[in-house]
Amino acid sequence: MMSTYVEEAKLPNEGAYEYAFEPVPEEKKKGGISLFLVLAGYPIALSNFVTGSAIGFKMSFAGAMAAILAADAFLIFVAVITGLIAYDTGYSTSFLSRTAFGKKGSSIFSLLLVISAINWIGINGNTFANMIVTNFPGWPIPVSITGVLVIFMWAQSAIRGYKGLEIVSAFGVPAAILLSIACFIGVGLKSGGFGAALSYVPTETMTFTAASASVVGSWVFGCIITPDVCRYAKTRGTVVKSGTSAFFLGLFCLQFIGVLVAMATKNGSFVAATAALGMGVLVFICTIFCLWTTQDNNIYGASLAMQNIFNETSLKGKVKHSSVAWSVAACAAAFAFIGALKYLLPIISFLSVLLAPVPALIVAEKYFVKNSKMDVEVNPIAILSWILGGIFGKFCLVNNIFVSPVMAFVFTMIVYTILSKAFDAKVLKK
Repeated sequence: MMSTYVEEAKLPNEGAYEYAFEPVPEEKKKGGISLFLVLAGYPIALSNFVTGSAIGFKMSFAGAMAAILAADAFLIFVAVITGLIAYDTGYSTSFLSRTAFGKKGSSIFSLLLVISAINWIGINGNTFANMIVTNFPGWPIPVSITGVLVIFMWAQSAIRGYKGLEIVSAFGVPAAILLSIACFIGVGLKSGGFGAALSYVPTETMTFTAASASVVGSWVFGCIITPDVCRYAKTRGTVVKSGTSAFFLGLFCLQFIGVLVAMATKNGSFVAATAALGMGVLVFICTIFCLWTTQDNNIYGASLAMQNIFNETSLKGKVKHSSVAWSVAACAAAFAFIGALKYLLPIISFLSVLLAPVPALIVAEKYFVKNSKMDVEVNPIAILSWILGGIFGKFCLVNNIFVSPVMAFVFTMIVYTILSKAFDAKVLKK
């Protein structure tokens, strides 16, 4: 049953707000192929090739595979479990966080999502602008302005909502698959081939905890906002099948190729390594689509997070999705243009530690506590558990304890469940 709170929040033209305030109508739900394309389009990014190369350069093949598989298994679990909760409730990620944080408490998490998204959009805008200038020496537009233009290009699909994401993903997913196949063949044809990769001995080392944490850290944000897309699913089975296959393809398969390329070329830079294999142009072309499918999802997710913040103000229902999406893109472009991202990065690195515990709160509330805080202003138990989970995760990372985000996730679930069982009566009474 949907809460009466959401029923009261219905607006006369819900689609214009991308159903930020209510469940997606049944007639707007999507099938498995559509959901797979949009979900796969998000993790299909150049960063997963790059992460795989960085790990493969500093670990043995067996060690790299163990770290990547452990991290990706956790990420896929987070994506699917939160996606199922979104299917059951109809909520976007930000609205779903209200079940644990409360109405106004969820605004803190939503603001973190917005800031994180702006950070990643800006960084990738600058990165791609530099790639353009590097590959085309005669390019007449400065890097700063090129980055702005690139970000506004990505916004073109995000302002059109789910449909826009679907169209771009139809190009981005095949492009990433093509690049993966080309890299795999390139490694096989290289002198020494796969044997050289499998027998590779790194000159530098990376611990299992550091490697797995780097994988989770780079994509836990993406898995957390999976509900934004999974709420469009027609069945629970669609969420499980599409979510699992999409993130396995986008995460593990791309990281696996990155590992092979690094080991075969003995180069930890994916771009430089593929250039050595004679695939520099192909990488650049595929990067256009890989970045687009990821960054338009970031703009889309941040827009829904902003709507959740607006929901507790006089702006609720007055700012359409397209306008909010343009605003997010404009902020990212502005930060990228003036170079403010270098000041945001240290802050984001600290805040990212707090991301892994959030889905733990949502899962614990749904399956163990079962006392939704949708009608509570702020749930202090969730805030406290969130902070403690982040601190514990940081402790595990520093001390090389297993996969630190997994430890933070489990710890947060236990703490939140225990505290909620003990003090929920007082919280709900308020």
